[in-house]
Amino acid sequence: MKFSLADLRNALSGAASAGYIAKGVIYIAIGWLSLLTTLGMGGQNAGTGEIIRTIALWPFGTLLIGLLGLGLVAYVLWRLAQAWWDLEHKGNHWKGILQRLGFAISGILYVALAWQCVTLLVRSLASDGGGSSTSQQTAELLTYPGGVFVLFGLGLAFIGVGLHQLQRAWKRHYRRNWHVEDMPNGPLPILEGVARLGLAARGIVFGIIGTFLCVAAIEVDPDNAEGLGGVLDTLAEQPYGRWLLGGVAVGLMAYGLYCFINAGYRRTRTPRL
Repeated sequence: MKFSLADLRNALSGAASAGYIAKGVIYIAIGWLSLLTTLGMGGQNAGTGEIIRTIALWPFGTLLIGLLGLGLVAYVLWRLAQAWWDLEHKGNHWKGILQRLGFAISGILYVALAWQCVTLLVRSLASDGGGSSTSQQTAELLTYPGGVFVLFGLGLAFIGVGLHQLQRAWKRHYRRNWHVEDMPNGPLPILEGVARLGLAARGIVFGIIGTFLCVAAIEVDPDNAEGLGGVLDTLAEQPYGRWLLGGVAVGLMAYGLYCFINAGYRRTRTPRL
């Protein structure tokens, strides 16, 4: 059976859609559980890793984790293909190379989540609640030569991604990637509002995570490092924390919906490889 370039393009397009759906599920779950916490109805302030373990405990959790793992693998493949084949035609100048590198890093970051899904399925440890925390991972990183500089660099990278997300929300750069002509005119402003709110919320959260990592590197104290769950806890502890956490929770849910929009309307087909 011959596999043509057209088949490869179709496969990559399907992988992109599946990946965005999986990513959307994770962010909606994070936002929903945080919102329940704000409303005093249970829930939890969890990061992406904790959310996967939580989903594994839901009814049909094994099936959900399996589908989520496949979606995350598809997302990783799509991001790496974006970087390697320059599917969005960013070019080989320095700015284009940085953008393509960002695609690759985005994909690699989700390898760990996909692997966690596989681990839960194979070992059936959904109720284990294991997994190292951000501070534990940071402490391990600081034991390596140059670990402080790597940690500080990671912090700056998170801050940079956060600022980029805020810029995309403000300038509406996401429209470049949408099949706007295929969208119904009525809901388009609503879809844009969801996208801007979601991107802004994720940008703020990433900026805070990056700041924590930089502080941890400067003070050589892994306890200062926080992941997404820790950031949500920190927001809840501030004055008017319930309002802050509630706003961010809604924003993260909006980002999950933005991922769903990308699954349906993002330009993922390319005339060439």
